[in-house]
Formats: sequence, structure tokens, C-alpha cells
Amino acid sequence: MAVVEQRTFCRICEAHCGLVAEVEDGQVVKMRPDRDHPVSRGYSCVKGLALPELHRDPDRVNQPLKRAADGTLEPISWEQALAEIGGKVRALRKQHGKRSVGMYTGNPSFFSLQHVLYSAGFLEALGSPNLFASHSVDANNKFHVSTAMYGQSVVHPIPDFDRCELFVCLGSNPVVSQMSILCVPDSLGKLQAIEARGGRVVTIDPRRTETAAKVGEHLFVRPGTDAYLLMAILHVVAIENPIDLDPARAVADGVDEFVEVARDWTPERVAPITGIDAAVIRELANAYRTANGAVLYMSTGVNMGPFGSIAYWLIQGLALITGNLDAAGGLLVPRGPFDIVKLAAAVGLGSFDEHRTLVGDWHRVAGCFPVAALADEITVDHPERIRALFITAGNPVHSMPGGDRLRDALRELDLLVSIDMYVNESAADAHYILPATDMLERSDFPISHANLQPTPHAQWTPAVVPPTHERREEWQIFSDLARACGAPVLGASVCNALPRLNRLLSWVPGLRPITPNTLLALLLRWGGDTTLAELKKNPAGVMLPETQPGSFLGKRVPAGNVRLAPSELVADVSRLADRAPEFEADDGKLRLIGRRERKSHNSWMHNNRRIKQPEGNVALLNPADARARDIADGDHIEIVAGDRRLELPVKLTEDVGEGVICVPHGWDHAAARLPRASALGGGNVNTVIPGGPEQVEPISGQAIMVSHAVDVRRAARADAKQSA
Repeated sequence: MAVVEQRTFCRICEAHCGLVAEVEDGQVVKMRPDRDHPVSRGYSCVKGLALPELHRDPDRVNQPLKRAADGTLEPISWEQALAEIGGKVRALRKQHGKRSVGMYTGNPSFFSLQHVLYSAGFLEALGSPNLFASHSVDANNKFHVSTAMYGQSVVHPIPDFDRCELFVCLGSNPVVSQMSILCVPDSLGKLQAIEARGGRVVTIDPRRTETAAKVGEHLFVRPGTDAYLLMAILHVVAIENPIDLDPARAVADGVDEFVEVARDWTPERVAPITGIDAAVIRELANAYRTANGAVLYMSTGVNMGPFGSIAYWLIQGLALITGNLDAAGGLLVPRGPFDIVKLAAAVGLGSFDEHRTLVGDWHRVAGCFPVAALADEITVDHPERIRALFITAGNPVHSMPGGDRLRDALRELDLLVSIDMYVNESAADAHYILPATDMLERSDFPISHANLQPTPHAQWTPAVVPPTHERREEWQIFSDLARACGAPVLGASVCNALPRLNRLLSWVPGLRPITPNTLLALLLRWGGDTTLAELKKNPAGVMLPETQPGSFLGKRVPAGNVRLAPSELVADVSRLADRAPEFEADDGKLRLIGRRERKSHNSWMHNNRRIKQPEGNVALLNPADARARDIADGDHIEIVAGDRRLELPVKLTEDVGEGVICVPHGWDHAAARLPRASALGGGNVNTVIPGGPEQVEPISGQAIMVSHAVDVRRAARADAKQSA
């Protein structure tokens, strides 16, 4: 049978690289980069090219599973699974109320149009506010700050790479992970182009990353201190050598109050905290101020630290007062294929709401509670505690600090349902596991990231192959669950109308349900620059109008004027002074940072048979710190925090700053039903990161996973090897 080629795009990360699938006899036999794609132009990483192996992985969940009394998982029919799950949810809601049901959505869900809309719609249809999401592990502070400053969590100004003269990259490693909340295939090429035309790229990171090795300059910074550095830059720009603030005052409220927070944070005060010389800070600040188009960009290395909200707020405010927001070469706010910011405001998405957790009074950010609060919401002695939980496309037990506490809480649930491709660590005790499709088995459109593109572009993909075995698309799963669980047909929310309407339509013979493509067609007609019909005719997508400088401030800001001094952020600045001494202290401890590895993605790519993985994770340590602890290259070390410990082999390298220990995340799958991943070994760094609501950023609920102080020592096996 002839090989048929079909163009599609990757949905593992925000880059959305164009791909070409080769299909023979209904099977995807090969995946290659789309060299004619107008944006990615033949760029793709190994993870996207390994999607066929993900699709046909023999360890996938291929039919509904139910946990038997003896703990084993037994295959059942979809009809039985839906009936039993629905019956349990109906009974729990009747006895304990709407809040008795909760949901956790993982990272992959935000790369699927249908998953974003139908999963949230299902929970809203049941009337529960208990939605938890993975963005409180790595980006909650960005969503909170955008909501506080602009009025919408979907507003994230992005770099104008093609006209930028100075690009400062904090806590990001684009060579390995591309870039977060930003759609840039081949981001290294973008940065190298800045330098090639005479611009400047500066990476600020506790580790000399793969990106810093390939482009620009590098400055070591102490983990967790980026906000101090940004505060000193603001001091130089607006207090030491004041700029004209009148243009900022015309489009923003609280400009003077924003500037005032930096009055005491001179480069000299900040230098011993950050480890960066005062003269270097001052030079960088002045370069940012005078550049003809400058960008400060931060990602997960800063987000996951103790001051991520302050840092993102300072970056946005600095851009505004220096004329680098909504300006050529600075930060722009794309519209998307239709005005996503306007749509979000129209349907009531992305703003703060009145919902709070039962424990800790945490608010929702981007519609979700912090995952760090989930265990307490299950175990609290309260009549409205969570008793039934749906985990979809996620693995919070593995990816969150304090995962053992969450695992114990999950075992107290009356009902735990996993909707996923694998039996992962979080599904280890699930009562039911429902098989979902992968990205080759469903049509899609990247709606979650459509307004985050430096090169505006719209692409729709059909399913490359139909779902195999008994896998079902998420829109169908959540629509069927809404019906089974007794979701009311009528409701006020636009989001929850989807499963509600499909429940209603299912009662009328001959009527077809509302699919993601039906909804997408309507959205694109709502003031869009393209149509679904046009996208179907152009499988590589269509180019959209370029984002114009001056199109956002005073015109498209949901809040009207930018709110430059939100009260909770101004008040939180006091934490900088309170915690400064601990970053200057020489207490013999090292600061823990993480890293992503090029051939893996979080915790769900380790089972892929095409991708050659190392045998386990390896810690990175500076030779000076190793000598002080009598540690040799290749030794096993213990990383200790309180009563928590992790043993790993170590590699010594000057690429890690002194006082730092670097450990990749996502490893150790002993508790999952993933044979290949489990055989890789390695330890989960989250076992030594303290978890729970005490270890979250107070403003946003973001889990603090970077800069924890740990003891590092040679492990007993290293001593035994030396004596032998």
C-alpha cells in the first residue's frame, strides 16, 4: 500500500514545530520535520520525531480499567466504566454537595483545544470550583501578575526578536527547552540572529547552560535572587538616573508607587545577595535603558523560585517605563487568529473570582487552585472536602514536592479516576483508568498559545490516524462523563455549555454532538483573520497579520490602564528584605536548582523506545564545592534536606556556579506501570524538596522548587569504593 504523507504539528511544547507524518496501511511509520513549514522551516527536536513510538507504545492504556478488590486492574467496557463512575459521582454530590468533586489537569492538556475546553467545562457543569492545574508547578506567578496588572491571565507580552537589540534571558535554557509561554521554534536561531546583526544576548543563570555556551554572554547568579537583580536594575533606571515617567503615566496607574519600591535596592546592596558585581549590574541596567529595543525574559528557573511574582512584575513594569512595552524591539502583545484577550473577557475567563480553598484560603489563578493545596482539600475535616478526583493528562504525585503526602491523600478518596495514556505514579491507586488519545489521533488547533507567537500563524491539523483500540478523544470522554454524572443541562457559564449541550443533544435521535471543530469554526468566524475552511485547504497553516507596535496600550488592555502597583505585589516586596540575609550567609549548604534534559519532557517521555535516555539522572556540582566535601567526579552523593535524602551520581563541572547543586527533574518511575522508564533508575529530586502549602509563593500559590538550601555529602558507597 502506498505511503501517504500528512502535514501536522507537534504539541509537546509551545514551539509547535511543523511535522510530516508518513502513513502506510493506517499506521504512522515515520515522522520528519516539515522543511516547508512557514515558521519552523524544518526545525524539530527528537521528541517530536518520536511521536510514532508514543502512539504505538505497547505499555499504553488501550481500554478502560477498573481496580479489583485484590488491587489488580481489570479491563471493562466504556459503558460499565461510565455508568459506575457516574453513579458514584451522583451519590457523592447528593450526599456531600457540589464541592465534593475535583479535577487536576496536567501539562499536556493545555496543548489540546478539546482538552482545555471540555475538561474545565465538565467540572463547571458539575458546579465545582475545585480545578487544580500543573501551571501552579511552573508558571502560576506569571498568570497572577498578568491578571493583577492587565486584568486577564492570558495577556503575556512577548519578545519582538527580529528588532531586538538587547535580550536578557533569566532562568531559561532555550537550546534544551525552547521557551515557556512563548511559541518560538528554533529559539537558539532567534537569539543568534540578534547577535549576528550587532545586538547583545545575556544569559543570567546559576548554571552556564547549553544556551549560554552557544550565544552571547553569561552571568552566574545565586539561585532565587533574580528579583533582587531586577530591583537593582529598576533603581538604576528610575531612581539613580531618573527617566521621564510621563509617557508611562499616560497608560498606567501607580507608576510612581512602582518606582518607589526600588529606592533602597542599589546595585551595591544587591551585589552580595546575587553574587553579581555592582558595576556589572549598573552597566547592564544602563544598557537596557539605552538600547533601541530591549527585552527582559524569564522562565521556569525564576518562576519556580521564592520571588517569581515580584520578578515578573518588575520585568513588565521595567518594560513599560522604559518604552519597551508595546514597542518595536521590546515586548508586543499579539492578537492571535481572533482577539483571544477580548474573547476571554467576553466569556468571563482569566480574571480573579470569588472561589477560595477550604484550607489556607487560596484563590484561583487562571481558573485553578494551587496543586500544593490539593492534599489538604482531600483530607480536611470538612463536609465539603473533595471525595472524588479526576486526574487528566497529569502526574502530580511525581511532579510536585511532597508527592508522598499527596499520594496518601489520594488513597482516602471515595473515587479516583485517571484519564491518561499511561498508568503513571498518580494512577497507581486509581479506581478507574480511562484511555485517552495521543496527538496523532485527534484534530487540533493551538488555542492556548495562539496569542503568544512572535510570528503570527494559524494551523489546524486533522487526526493523522483514527484512534486505535478503545482510546477516545477527550471531548467525547468529558461529554459522556457529564451525562453519566448528572450534570444539569442548563447553566450560566459559556465554558460548561459544551458538555451540558452534548448531554442534551444525546437525548435526541439523529442530532450530532458539538465537536471541537464545530466550536473552532465558530470562534474563527468571531472576528477572525482566517476560517477553518481556509485552514483545511492549507495544511501548513496561514500567516496572520504581523503584531503592530502601539496596538495594545490604551487600546486593548482589559483593565483599561495598566495597574502598575497592585497592592499585594507592593506589600510582598518586604519579603525581599526579610530573606536577604539567608542568601548572603555562608552556612555550608548548597542551593538546589533543577534542569530539563533535551531528550525528555517532564515525566512522560521516558518510556519512549526511540529516544535514547541516560541510565538515570546525574547531579552537577562545581569542583570547588566538591573539594570542600571530599567528593570526586563520578562519586555517589547524598542530597539531604531535613529528614529527606536523595542519592545520585555526581559530575563535576565549572558550568555550575559555586554554592549550587543541579539535579534534573522527572526521574524515578518505580511506582508506575512503565517498564522501560522504570528500568532507567534515577531518583526523583522532589523527594528532597519540601512540599505542602508552607512551601509556596504567598502571592500566586506557585510551588517553590528552586533555591532550597540542602546539605551535600559523599555517599557511603563512595567511601566503600575508596577503601576497597
